[in-house]
Amino acid sequence: MVGASASAGFTESEPLGGPTTPQYCLSRYVDAALLVPHEPVRNLAHAMFFVNAEAAGRYQIDQALNARPTLVIGVDFLFWFCYGDGPADKDRLQRFEKGLKLLESVECPLVLGDIPDASTASNDILSAEEIPSVAAMAAANRRLKAWAATRRQVVVVSLSEFMRAALADQAITVHGYPLPGGKTRILLQDDRLHPSPPGCAVLALVILDAVPSTQSASSADAVRWNSKEVFRLGFNAAQGSTNNPAKQGAAPAGKQSAP
Repeated sequence: MVGASASAGFTESEPLGGPTTPQYCLSRYVDAALLVPHEPVRNLAHAMFFVNAEAAGRYQIDQALNARPTLVIGVDFLFWFCYGDGPADKDRLQRFEKGLKLLESVECPLVLGDIPDASTASNDILSAEEIPSVAAMAAANRRLKAWAATRRQVVVVSLSEFMRAALADQAITVHGYPLPGGKTRILLQDDRLHPSPPGCAVLALVILDAVPSTQSASSADAVRWNSKEVFRLGFNAAQGSTNNPAKQGAAPAGKQSAP
């Protein structure tokens, strides 16, 4: 897994990481969703990706390729190649090309997320200057679609649709399993950008549902499609990763709920 804070795990109350941060780590929920025997998902994503997306992206891709992966997931890898500094649309799109260039070396199945509209995110998370125009977002997504269309191993998941539906509290369906409207706002944190622990569980299933059909992870019996169960297992595993959650301030399981 490569990318930025949504993949690495982030909560605004612990910007540099802390005892509850593992509960937001996306790879824990991918692990929880997979029923087939597999090595633990290696999460190379980092919350500080935004500082220098090109350098961070190059390092993560190099590390991923050294591990000889059978699948690479980069649901938010391209986010900071469009967002961030660079007010002119052309500057953002030139930077976006650099992100795509880094991904050209990945020959195994690769799952990428498109560019979402995060313009309503908290000012503490994204400043107005860091948010691309609607035209730039649309142009980046068109370019990503065209780029992926020429690479059979690449599949693009709609991170933009996941965020849009969650922010609007609208129904979401994953692999035929519906999450009703009025219960999906919980999938995003209050910063209106990062997934909550229940959101990580659902996003993990969105990712696995998009894995090419030639991969075993896409078969019905290879994935635990119940998002509540994926949330429970992933959240409990994250709690177990802290030395003493109760004393360190980790939220009790009862403080979180899945849609």
